[in-house]
Formats: sequence, C-alpha cells, structure tokens
Amino acid sequence: MKLILAMVSTLVLTAPACAEEWSLPDDGGLLTKETVQTILEENPYPELTDYTKSIEYIDFTSYGQPFTQVVVTLTPEEPRMHDGKKIVVVGGEPGSEYAMDFIETVEEKEGPGVWLAKRGVTFIALTRVGRWNFFDESGNGDWSGIPLDQRMPIFSQDQDAPWTEADFKTETKEGKSATGGDSKTYRFPKADSPLYNQMLAATPRTFVMGYQKALEHVLPPSDRDASYVLFWGMSTGGAFLYPLADQFMPDGYLGWGTSSTGIAYAYRKATKGDFSRPYSKTALRLRERGLDDFVRYTKNLNEETRLQWWENALKGPRFKSAEDTGMQFNVAALTDVAMQLWLSDFLPEEDREVGFADFLRAEYAPSFPAQRMKEVNVLEMTGTLDEAVPPSTVAIHREVMEPYARNFRTLKVENFQHYLFTQDSIDVVGSLWLRFIESGYFDQN
Repeated sequence: MKLILAMVSTLVLTAPACAEEWSLPDDGGLLTKETVQTILEENPYPELTDYTKSIEYIDFTSYGQPFTQVVVTLTPEEPRMHDGKKIVVVGGEPGSEYAMDFIETVEEKEGPGVWLAKRGVTFIALTRVGRWNFFDESGNGDWSGIPLDQRMPIFSQDQDAPWTEADFKTETKEGKSATGGDSKTYRFPKADSPLYNQMLAATPRTFVMGYQKALEHVLPPSDRDASYVLFWGMSTGGAFLYPLADQFMPDGYLGWGTSSTGIAYAYRKATKGDFSRPYSKTALRLRERGLDDFVRYTKNLNEETRLQWWENALKGPRFKSAEDTGMQFNVAALTDVAMQLWLSDFLPEEDREVGFADFLRAEYAPSFPAQRMKEVNVLEMTGTLDEAVPPSTVAIHREVMEPYARNFRTLKVENFQHYLFTQDSIDVVGSLWLRFIESGYFDQN
C-alpha cells in the first residue's frame, strides 16, 4: 500500500494543471489584471507536499582570503517531475537581502522558495559571501542584532567578532536620495584592518565562485544529471547567475525582477546618454540600503505597515558591496581592485601563474553573459510597476543578452511591483513559472 501511495503522489506531481481558463501571453505580452485575478481564483497549483530545510556552510579560499559560502536548501518529500527529472530552482538573492528572504517575506509569511517547495520543487537559496551573519544565535543568519550603521560583510564563519568602527569609516551625502544603483551612506574598510584585504578579495569573481561551490555541493554530478535545473536571479542575483552558466550549466533561466549583466547595465545607461558608469569609484565601497531605499519599493503602503515591514527587512544585511563593480560594469573599480590584489603580499603564487593580463581579464568576466547561455532558453518577467527593472529596462537589456541565449522571451504582469512581498504576487508568479515549465519552453529538444 505504501508503494502504491508513493506512485499516486508522483503522478499528481507530474500531471499538468487541469485548469485551462488562462494561457501564457506571447513573447513581450501582458498578463492582464483580469488574468491575474483568474489565477488567484483558480489556484491552479495547490500545495502537494511537505519539505525539509537545510542550511550548510562551505569554506573556501579566494585570493588568499577565507570565505564561507552559505546555501539553504528546501527539499520536498515528493518531488515534482518534468521530463523524468526532479525540478530544481536555484535562487540568487537580491541586493539588500539574503537567502532567508526566499523563505520568509517581510510580512512574516511564506516566501517564494517555500511556495515552490510545497509544490514539489527543490529550492536552492544562495547567499553571496559576506551577507550571512554567522553571529546570529538562531543559525538563520539574521542581522537584527547588529545596528544598521555598523554592518559590514562577515565573510567567514571563523571570524571572531563583528566588525567595529575601528575597521571602517563612514561617508554620508546629505540630501542624496536612494536609487536602484546608489545610496546616500557609504562605508569603506580601513587599510590597517583585516577587513580591507577581505573586501579586496571579495570580487564579483569570488561571488560567482561561491555560488559554484554551493551548487556543486548540493547537486553533485549524479544529482545534477537527474535534475531539471532553472536559475532565478532575483534583482541583483541575476547579475551573478547569468555568468555562472560557464561554471555550472542550468537547463534555463526563470525570471522575475531579474537584473542583467554588468555590460547590459552599462549599455542601458549609455542609451540614455550616461557614459560615466565605467568610471564610478565603487572599489572597496559598501553602500547602505536604509529606510529611504525601502520606501522606494513600498510607496503603496501606509506608514504603520511600512515600518512594520521595515523591522522585518532588517533581518537581511541591507547593504551592497562589491556587487556594484561587476553588475554596473565599473571598469575603473574592477581594474583598481585587480591591481591592488596583484601587488598585495597575500596573493597566492598560483593566482599569479596566469600572468597579470589574464588575471585582470578574469575579473571582468562576471560582467558578461556566459558563453554557454547560448545552449538554453531565457525567460524574463517583470511587473508594469517594477521600481527597479521595469519593462523598458528589460527591453534594452534584451538587446545585449538575446544573442547569448538560445531563445529569449519576456512577459509583463499588469500592476505588479519589483518585490514578491505579498502572497498574491507569489501565487501568480509561481503559477507562471510552473506553467512555463509544463509548456516545454525550457526543454532542450
């Protein structure tokens, strides 16, 4: 009887949704608010299974400095299958947040990772190095115990204590408003602090290396071959999952609010007459993503609700550091850091063996789409009210990215914003993802 029940469960998880009252829009099309309501009423993908959560630490060295990569995995008891393989979604976290934001929203409700896991999809949540608070006693990487104005990246689980003002200096530009690519408060490591060398070594290439090590740990070759793997970079996460394909090949790219590569970002700015981005002085810079930044994404809320959500948002790191150099293609900053690393007294000889020219070239690589992206299909979805990656931005990024994809498709959702803060937004986007998977869009044949 137990075997029969297991077989029935698998059939449920592989069967296409029976509801046919809504369909996927064509490339570049709009999912209207009426169709959104239909999806919410139909609930085409109800919960089907429970799941287990694991948090794992992976220690590694990059440029002679210690790092700990964190990976959170949600494994369903009964996997949803596609083409004979279990479906796996890999999430790269946004710019202000960390892996746990895929697990719990600022409403303190279930995040998109949990939504997928309860529908049979294995969800792997990645956190770029430095963005997990290893001093949180709960083990969940929560930053609430460190004041916002004292937060600096914690790169290794072996660090003795959080950084203090003896390790960094702060610069604030009064009157400067937060934007998607900038902030009013910056922090820089002091040259005589160990933090300086660690931030120097925490390049975009190190971020991608950490992602790679996490996936190779969770999905070794035998598991990878039995999995249907899709990457979803939420906002900033996209800028590091697009180049990752050359190190760890997915079966396709899901999208929601996904930032593009650094070269696409710089190209978009240039089309608007802004040619200054390559010269931006972002080397070794951390920028705080404070309440003013959070307000930008929650203008539709009343003040009481916004402040309640903000308290929950403070569990995340609320900062960006070396992400900007790569995802904005700040060539001057990338060159600055590479030269400092090359001339440092801690860079291992094995890193020097390639020669300086190839060493520098490798630091630019994460700003470009992976060559192997040409083997897979890309889906980019966004809301018509997206504050960071609106449809017009997706269209310009597409000019750069489409030649590097086997197929490239976009979709707009009417009246949706950037973040999947609410349960309704998660229900709709999750349903779209599963419908795209069932449609065969990402299939190789």
